[in-house]
Amino acid sequence: MPVQHHDTPILDEHWQGFELARDDTRRYVWIWHGFNLRLIAVHADDPTGYDHGWCYARDPEAVAAAVAAWDPDTQDEPAGWHKRATWPVRQAPRRSENPTYNRARCVHGCYLDQGCRTVNCKEVLRYQDGVRSPLEGRA
Repeated sequence: MPVQHHDTPILDEHWQGFELARDDTRRYVWIWHGFNLRLIAVHADDPTGYDHGWCYARDPEAVAAAVAAWDPDTQDEPAGWHKRATWPVRQAPRRSENPTYNRARCVHGCYLDQGCRTVNCKEVLRYQDGVRSPLEGRA
């Protein structure tokens, strides 16, 4: 099943958050998480765990817009997050269809070839020095 985006977020009582979209394998739910909102990819088979998470500013509408614009089949991660909360980096099943979007990012969500909004981001500094980032080349 392709991604089904919800017009109105669905309350998830277990996570105390809101499901924004779902597909055959994951439900995409945002939760309040400290000073952030965290978007999590919850397993369809095991609703008690998640394998990917991204932190956003506390703006539910911005997270909903990011998920609405995201195609999990061809794009590794949604846009607009400021911290990747899980490892390894998510890989879209058909990522080769969108190589420009799926270029390497630092842990703060910025493309390595464009620099980072975080001062002295180690991954961007390594990239600028010509040293391959640990995020590049992962299949």
